[in-house]
Amino acid sequence: MSIKDIIKDQETLRKVAKVAFESVDIDKSGQIDSQELSKVMEGISNDLGVAPPSKEEVMEVLKHLDTDHSGKIDFDEFIVLIKDVLTAMAESQ
Repeated sequence: MSIKDIIKDQETLRKVAKVAFESVDIDKSGQIDSQELSKVMEGISNDLGVAPPSKEEVMEVLKHLDTDHSGKIDFDEFIVLIKDVLTAMAESQ
């Protein structure tokens, strides 16, 4: 199955997003808070060999994804992120 196939198949996209969400939701609260998001962004930065994100950068990403303005990212908001990431990956191939 290609990345484009995953993006088109809502059920598969939700499964992929759920696995990723559960790995990010460290405290298993069902939401991703700024500390959890920061840890993920730091890990990605480390993997890429770039400087870790500032607190402001983490808050900017959180604000962008937090469409219901709860201060946290829920699963439905997280799916948007996963779809955006997969779309960018598919376009770069």
